[in-house]
Amino acid sequence: MIACAAASGIAALRIAPSIVGKLLNVDIVGPMLADVVTNHVSWLGRRCERIELDGVTLLLGPAEAAIAFPPAGSDPAAAVARAVDAGAREIGCWAVAPDEELGRRLRHLGFQDGWQPHWMGIEPASAMDGPAAAESAECSDDLPYGSAAHRAVLGEPGVHHFAAHENGAVIGHAVLNVAGVTAGVYDMGVAARYRRRGHGLALARAAIARAGELGCSSVTLNATGEGEPMYRGAGFVSLGLGMTWWMFPQRPHP
Repeated sequence: MIACAAASGIAALRIAPSIVGKLLNVDIVGPMLADVVTNHVSWLGRRCERIELDGVTLLLGPAEAAIAFPPAGSDPAAAVARAVDAGAREIGCWAVAPDEELGRRLRHLGFQDGWQPHWMGIEPASAMDGPAAAESAECSDDLPYGSAAHRAVLGEPGVHHFAAHENGAVIGHAVLNVAGVTAGVYDMGVAARYRRRGHGLALARAAIARAGELGCSSVTLNATGEGEPMYRGAGFVSLGLGMTWWMFPQRPHP
């Protein structure tokens, strides 16, 4: 199922030459962007119902829904209607690259333009050695991305959690999601007062190393502007920019 989603996603890729020209290794772009699709569908779909409508993958949770990387030219209207009817309070649509036609369709349905994920990737075998964090179930809701939803997936097959410590306290964490031979880093966060001390780099190294031990061929993620230099320091390369759109349906008052 996920492999089919990856295939349809890679068929829809349209990457600007100006972006491709800046990549460190053009040969890895296509395969790694396919891995982005595969792994994000796996991660976004955890604890969700997966529904296929008009060739579009809808991941429907209790309160949120995701339209995951619809193929070029597809119509997301049926998926959006299904999510709204189910009572979703937030609906996101993810694309592996900017897609103006899809954007027009979504804006017509009531979406607004969102943020652009900066996809990055690395082959685990190419990673550099260095201090790494420990794999641990320790977590805290006080950390960035810490939440009940974050804790709920810990311990599920394919989910590996890493924790950074200072003076015995958990001050950072990250998740590695494994789907087939792909791995993805999610929910990476370090408490503000402990940043720029190497904890993020240690978490990234731990995730990459574990992916390599599990036989994964790639590790991908979407980087914030603040996190990008750290990921580059860990060996990740840019795969270009994606796009998201968001809708927040208004429920009728009783």
